[in-house]
Amino acid sequence: MASSAQSLPFEDLVVVELGDRLGAAACGSLLASVGATVIAIEPAEPIRTGKHLTRAISMAGKQSLVVRPGSDEDQKLLHTALAAADVVIISSDIPGAPDYAGHISKDAIVCDVAAFPDNVPHADRMDDKLIQALSGIGIVTGTADGMPTLSDAAILELGAGIYAAAAVVAALRVRRMHGGGQHVGSSLYGTGVNGLVTFLPFHFSGKMPSRGGNRHPMCAPWNAYQATDGWLLLCSANDDQWRRLCNLMGRGALADTGDLATLAGRIKHIDTTDAVVQAWVGTKSVYEAVTALGSAGIAAGPIVPVEELGENANVKHRSTVRHLLDPETNTRVAVAAPPLKLGRTPSAIPARNSGRDFVRGMQEKPTQAAPTKNTQIRPLAGLRVLEIGQYTTAPLAAKQLATLGADVLKIEPLTGESSRAWPPHLNGESYFFTMNNANKRSLAADLRRPDDRALFVELIKKSDVLVENLKPGSLARLGFSYEELKKINPRLVYSAISGYGADSIYPGRPAFDTVIQAMCGLMDLTRAEGVPTKIGISIADTLGGTTSLFCILAMLEQRDRTGIGAFIDLAMQDVGIWATQNAWMTGNRHPHTTLACKDGYVAVLATTDKTTYTLQSAGIDPKASTRDETVAALFKHDLAAAPVRSVDEIGVSDQRDNGFIRMVQAGERRWPLLEPPFRLSRMRDYPLNPIGALGAANEDFRRTES
Repeated sequence: MASSAQSLPFEDLVVVELGDRLGAAACGSLLASVGATVIAIEPAEPIRTGKHLTRAISMAGKQSLVVRPGSDEDQKLLHTALAAADVVIISSDIPGAPDYAGHISKDAIVCDVAAFPDNVPHADRMDDKLIQALSGIGIVTGTADGMPTLSDAAILELGAGIYAAAAVVAALRVRRMHGGGQHVGSSLYGTGVNGLVTFLPFHFSGKMPSRGGNRHPMCAPWNAYQATDGWLLLCSANDDQWRRLCNLMGRGALADTGDLATLAGRIKHIDTTDAVVQAWVGTKSVYEAVTALGSAGIAAGPIVPVEELGENANVKHRSTVRHLLDPETNTRVAVAAPPLKLGRTPSAIPARNSGRDFVRGMQEKPTQAAPTKNTQIRPLAGLRVLEIGQYTTAPLAAKQLATLGADVLKIEPLTGESSRAWPPHLNGESYFFTMNNANKRSLAADLRRPDDRALFVELIKKSDVLVENLKPGSLARLGFSYEELKKINPRLVYSAISGYGADSIYPGRPAFDTVIQAMCGLMDLTRAEGVPTKIGISIADTLGGTTSLFCILAMLEQRDRTGIGAFIDLAMQDVGIWATQNAWMTGNRHPHTTLACKDGYVAVLATTDKTTYTLQSAGIDPKASTRDETVAALFKHDLAAAPVRSVDEIGVSDQRDNGFIRMVQAGERRWPLLEPPFRLSRMRDYPLNPIGALGAANEDFRRTES
């Protein structure tokens, strides 16, 4: 963690947090972690909605200012804070926030975290679960023969908050270099649609994606299994791992002959496969099974109940969970440390209205020079990013850096990144790979070959960022540890994304998205008929990639200030725990019900009993009614609800203005590429292009870098 003597990139930044959404609080918390002074505006009386439901967590590390309606003194203090603010965070779809217009500098960044990019009816009633339903996440979560499942973890609020913080830092970079403020923002809905990158390809190839519970559609065994004292998650991806598992179980013959000897056979006979594994796991404790599986090199992890997260050995090693005194309740509250280990960890939770004297002493920020004439600017124009990534995390971070204007060079193995082979395909090219690698150039290299090593050294010399998600130590074993890279380029910002961190008690342990979901509480908070269940989208991977984006942008500002680069040790386990903390206490979770209608499903923010009573009183039988009819009746009786939309509905509806799918023609192919969930008013126009063929940049770089 940062020492008290270590400077942070935004120690002179003032943020006023007006927004009531949890995503607004998350944005403020991330900015505080990189040095900003965040003044959070609180209501006159304590309430239990939005971010205020988990006040202690939302307010940790911030200043508190209560603004009472009708109080001239409070309004004056608010105006003082706004006049001094570099950033103002709002939630435009939640009514009742104090007025900020006319009181902030024209150089300020105004950041809006809302349910949708545009106002829609009932947006203020749309909490995280209903957006999970509307954005397609609910329909892909749960078992194939069960109901769509929604998570108690606020994955979209927190995801939108991370994107918002990244957008703020990008806008601050534009202000620093070119002058002038701007409006930025992110939406829960856009965050959800972007998370469907593993499911949208099936829509565009004419197939219907389905729920799979904890199973994997292309790998087996891959599921949750019940031990004598709890649940664990096991992931086996190929025949070699199956052979090791069979030997471990004392069933070696199953890997040699019979229906289960091949991956295709295990998928075909999935129930039998799972029964074999369950019979073995069911005789052991979670610890015994996970230890044995880890020794055999098989990815596995306990499905950790949220109340036990702080007891995990790696969590303790990385100081991921802290306990702070809440002055409002005089009790100690568990708070997750921010994912950026170079940043500032909250040391205190403020008492309500304890920041009044601090605000009184603030000074209005002087107006900066007029902005340059070119008001449309991509913040990272002129920077080069090297990505050595596979699947989701590093490729996602690099894709968004490319959207912001960086020249991203994707360094792939000579045979190509593994997900190039992922079905479905368009004329032989993977939809998933193409959608997750927009705006990049491909360079094929083998860093074990002298010529490619020399080229890599030249690229490092002239690059600003390196982002990778290899197993920790992989580059070091090739002679490219951070210490060596720092000698080549002291200004390099290097983000290493891994399951448990470079500084971990699990060196070399494989980590899949599903295992991280199990170990950070996400599966405990997502239950299908009582069984802990993974969220359908690769949410741990996605949160890891978006957090890396924020960390890289923040450390680029630090680098430009000091001339010194940074090593970002980003653990997906840390990020997942940070993203679940608002649901650690059961009293902070809203009940919900999923209804079957004649044309699909509806999610309701109420208990089953209350929902049933309301519909009976309204004379509505959901099985004989459409989703729209059911939702309208529920809202008429003051119950918030939303249709559980299918991936096909998302694929069709978002190909429009202000949607999040842009169809791009590239030669004879027409690709669906995803617009980012964040938007900057001074970057309204930006290209989206599919990545080229494997190694398309090789000739150019071998010529220009030599």
